[in-house]
Amino acid sequence: MKKAIWRTRVILLILAVFVFSGCRCCHRPPGETESTSEDNVESVPDTGILSQEDVDLLTPTTPSDMPSQVLRRIGYITSYNHETKCPNWVAWHLTAGHTDGPYPRSGVPYYDEKGHAIGIGRVTSETLHGDYFLDKESEEPRQLLSDWWDNEYKMTHGHICPAGDNKWSKAAMNQSFLLTNMCPQTRQLNNGGWKLLEEKCRKWAIKCGDIYIIAGPVYIGGKVSRTIGESKVAVPDAFYKVVLCYGESPKAIGFVYKNDSSSQSVKDCVCSVDEVEELIGFDFFSSLPDSVENIVEADANLTNWN
Repeated sequence: MKKAIWRTRVILLILAVFVFSGCRCCHRPPGETESTSEDNVESVPDTGILSQEDVDLLTPTTPSDMPSQVLRRIGYITSYNHETKCPNWVAWHLTAGHTDGPYPRSGVPYYDEKGHAIGIGRVTSETLHGDYFLDKESEEPRQLLSDWWDNEYKMTHGHICPAGDNKWSKAAMNQSFLLTNMCPQTRQLNNGGWKLLEEKCRKWAIKCGDIYIIAGPVYIGGKVSRTIGESKVAVPDAFYKVVLCYGESPKAIGFVYKNDSSSQSVKDCVCSVDEVEELIGFDFFSSLPDSVENIVEADANLTNWN
């Protein structure tokens, strides 16, 4: 009899532990999204992986009258423009080790044990839609989640710093889905030429060991011709990307892709960094010694990268 009572008490204790630990999601704060069941607590430095030397190298010189709120993330830095509601530029240091990882975009949002989005914080239905996050740190007026719903030009969320470069960290992956990392992009470009360039960059990072990348929107003549949503999010006419391999034999290269439905290859869109600078009025990699900067930024030879 005593053994039977003891076994009953043990069973009841196990059930109680299961109920209170397994039903944690039932007691989350009202309006907060549900946490995933996996062990997804991650320790990531608040300041991210970029050193100050990286930041100095990656931060371009831009026109003084251009609105710019610089936001530092785990895996990248960005300059948000409250007039266009898009980034002016997004920059990151892609190492060979960060070209892949265990945290795919299909897992976004990644939550911690408190039900908060890792690297983002507490989210609600007003700040998270699908796997895209409102950036509550961005200046107002800001890009909103609702701006993308049934937009007139059928634009997709164009990642500037791609999700594929952030699989190494749940926080970094989540932050790549912040709206301040998005520009309206045609589906054909997003799933076509732009994606292929992102894949090329990952191959180059493996080959070089690491590369520095800066990318963003192009508005022909500095004027916005189209917008989406009530916030009037600017639709870029094109997108640029500049890439630097800063090793024993430094080299750099640039690209400009039209934001339309045409088929565009890497070869079609390659140019020098100097040509990108002339197009948008930025000065890239200005912390490099002039003797290096002047040589690498004039080169547009894609064969040096293949």
